[in-house]
Amino acid sequence: MGIFNQVFPESLYLVVKIDDIFLLTTTGAKIQHGVNGARSFTCSFAGKEALEHCRLGAKVEVNFGRGIPDKNIFNDDKTFIGIIKNINPGNTVSTFTALDYTTFLAESQYVKFDAQDYIGEDLYFAAARACDYKGIDVSRLTRGSGIFITKSMDLFGWKTRKEFIDACFNEMKVLVNDDRHPVNTIKQWQYAIRDGTVMDFFLPDPDYNLAYPAVTLSEQNKNIVDESVVSQIDTTRIINAITVVSKDDETIFAQLEDFGSQTKYGVIGNFLSYPSSDKNELENVAYSVLNNFKEPTVSYVVSLANHDNLDLGDLIKFDLPSLPKDDIKTIVNYEISFEETIKTTYQVGQSKVTFQEFIDILKEPTDR
Repeated sequence: MGIFNQVFPESLYLVVKIDDIFLLTTTGAKIQHGVNGARSFTCSFAGKEALEHCRLGAKVEVNFGRGIPDKNIFNDDKTFIGIIKNINPGNTVSTFTALDYTTFLAESQYVKFDAQDYIGEDLYFAAARACDYKGIDVSRLTRGSGIFITKSMDLFGWKTRKEFIDACFNEMKVLVNDDRHPVNTIKQWQYAIRDGTVMDFFLPDPDYNLAYPAVTLSEQNKNIVDESVVSQIDTTRIINAITVVSKDDETIFAQLEDFGSQTKYGVIGNFLSYPSSDKNELENVAYSVLNNFKEPTVSYVVSLANHDNLDLGDLIKFDLPSLPKDDIKTIVNYEISFEETIKTTYQVGQSKVTFQEFIDILKEPTDR
């Protein structure tokens, strides 16, 4: 019925059905997924008979997990459900690619989203309503974000459902100031169909000082494949010298610099006109900017052994000799390859808000 190993029951298995017919000649497969997007399943298979079962728009159901694929004795598996969007026939081996039901949102009929229908509604529930489409299960979307729609938000007009949902999530940023987070921490809501057809909205919190990671990567745990942790450092958002000037009176201003950051990365200054004549408030804004932008954004691409069960939004802790301190990051993308061996690669590290987004949130903290 697919790729699985009866001799080694802890091996990962893969069972594929197309329009409820088992695909018996699977030779390899790959699953890819990123936050706020559709999960894709690419499958290679042999035989003309199997190819005849494939058609554009066919329903694909994939079960994968560890153990023998018998639901009576093994229930902790995952399911992909989607439709075939591309077929590449071959003489001996053919391939198809299917996308999960998020693709229905991206390709939906256009809808006119009118402001009067949404102003005052929680962004979370507005996005959930838009997700309730073509068989997507929205039964878990009951939490709410506490961020309410205003007329100034760029949400309205003719859009596909996914364009409206993406616009909602672009506004769903939460400003946190408490003793469990760094000052002015911003958390970002994300969405994905992580299993079957069930839509999830989730709010990763890697900066929480009591965050419990799904896995810790370390030499002691021996869970790194071929030392394959690749760091990616983005310095484009660094600000280590800031001038904040009152929008109403240019003689009132605050200037701050972070000399430690300047020693590492050079002087990178920025200017901000801010709607306040309170010098203390201007100084607080300047401090907040430096605190959040003085260091580069660091993300990782990592291959893990025996951790194909992690998913988008899960936290990974890095405890490596090459890092000056332990670091906890959020999984934002992954790829699982099913070939002669199983390789899982995760992209870890959530994108940070831009300078302008940060300032906009500081201006309107009560809405968030």
